[in-house]
Amino acid sequence: MASGDRSAAGGARTKKVAHADLELLDIKVTRDGGSVRYLEGARHGLELSIFESEIVPGSGPPAHSHPYVEVFVLEAGRGRFLVDDEVIDAEAGDVVIIPSGSWHSFLSTGEGALRQVAIHDGPRFEETRRDEPAEGA
Repeated sequence: MASGDRSAAGGARTKKVAHADLELLDIKVTRDGGSVRYLEGARHGLELSIFESEIVPGSGPPAHSHPYVEVFVLEAGRGRFLVDDEVIDAEAGDVVIIPSGSWHSFLSTGEGALRQVAIHDGPRFEETRRDEPAEGA
């Protein structure tokens, strides 16, 4: 069986997704001069999704939460994460784990761009922002 033909648990197949094929998102950090690319796991038989981002100094997303765990792997730069009431300063090589349902945001605080990969423990992106009503409200 060819390597591109092997199935993994959950129906995923061995494959390469080129950086250029990741969806480029039009969101705040992109409009500030950075970039955010998205791999929706459900499209590939995965139970997780991935965001690859480059965030210019002084930029970051507004406070939000997800109904699943989010894990940030910092590749370059520095960031300040606000998770509920906790402040976490992180730099290249660090991993920041955000519990499910936690309100969080972050800001690129270094002299250069913050480059990171965010792993979302869900096959599709789900987000609630602070200014949005909670479900059922």
